[in-house]
Amino acid sequence: MLEERRLSYDDLVHESGGLAFAAYRLARARCLAGSFTMKVPTLRELSAAASEITSNARLSGFRPDASMLAGECEQAGLAVITPLRRRVA
Repeated sequence: MLEERRLSYDDLVHESGGLAFAAYRLARARCLAGSFTMKVPTLRELSAAASEITSNARLSGFRPDASMLAGECEQAGLAVITPLRRRVA
């Protein structure tokens, strides 16, 4: 719907209830439509979706980084695949 311009990025953010959930919806839709389908977006995909939205929407104010957006999604019960953290010996 975004590509067909029947839904604007501003509408997506508004209908989703915020940037985190809009980015999740966009990232998840892209995951499901790709050649290798997955139901859970990665942190990188969430970040790319948030960047696309903020570049095309008329958002103002604080723009959180991807890890903050992922945390907000996870608090709402939406899974995001995050990279493993390595321990320094």
